[in-house]
Amino acid sequence: MKNIQFIKESLKSLKEVGTILPSSKFVIEKMVEPINFEKKLTILELGSGSGVITKKLLEKMSCDSQLICFETNKTFYQELKKINNKKMILINESAEMMESYLNEFDIDNVDYIVSSVPLVSLPKETTNKILSVSVEILGKRGKLIQLQYTKLLDKRLKSYYNQIDIQFTSKNYLPAFIYTCYNKKPL
Repeated sequence: MKNIQFIKESLKSLKEVGTILPSSKFVIEKMVEPINFEKKLTILELGSGSGVITKKLLEKMSCDSQLICFETNKTFYQELKKINNKKMILINESAEMMESYLNEFDIDNVDYIVSSVPLVSLPKETTNKILSVSVEILGKRGKLIQLQYTKLLDKRLKSYYNQIDIQFTSKNYLPAFIYTCYNKKPL
């Protein structure tokens, strides 16, 4: 998808998409950096957009790993369907529904959730649901890697995760914060 197409689609539903341009290669690298690709993985990607992070995940994942992508935007969903990869399952549904899809696919273990969902601009109830389900799914061994363009979510993330590492890059059209969140001990 060309940037101009991405911009047009983003402007139609900015609160849902959360950005007007795809993530830069610098953001993509920081998003995948915390992931140990040396083993078989199950990764959920929330807000896959036009697939720039999706493609990098698929490139680095082993052939027996699995990537489950959630994208609500119909145009981006159609763009993602063009990625022909047997490791990927594509779902045109809200990230709020991830638990029911994991049950449907009989998946017990998720290693990472990679999210570009604009949690700050979503309704508070939606953000809380996504975060509470992510904590439940990841348990004490998985990690949430969350892209944000503001630090307004810090306090809320800390109420769900007791370990948070934050990276920053100014090498994006909007400076970006990449949060790696996990729980070493019960909250």
